[in-house]
Amino acid sequence: MNEAEYEKLSYLAEQQGMSVPNFVKSKAKGTRMRNPKIEIEGAKEIARQLRYYNSNLNQLVKWINTNKALYEPNELKAMEQQLSGIQEGVKGLWEQLSR
Repeated sequence: MNEAEYEKLSYLAEQQGMSVPNFVKSKAKGTRMRNPKIEIEGAKEIARQLRYYNSNLNQLVKWINTNKALYEPNELKAMEQQLSGIQEGVKGLWEQLSR
């Protein structure tokens, strides 16, 4: 096996979330591999960005909760609804990513 073949094999194994030896064993046994729905590196980047947005979202919620006196009740309610919607969206993205 030359270096280019090994690199390709490493890439395929990584896409399946397996080590190269385990990937080769599975292929030798005739195990059918499913194509991943998302590239591993892409998923890692999405997870990193979601953590960042989730952290910022939590900081906003804390700031609003500690500064409630600065807002009119109807403004506060509107902000809370918007933030709740954003939190649900981030939660949904995490669920999709973890499947």
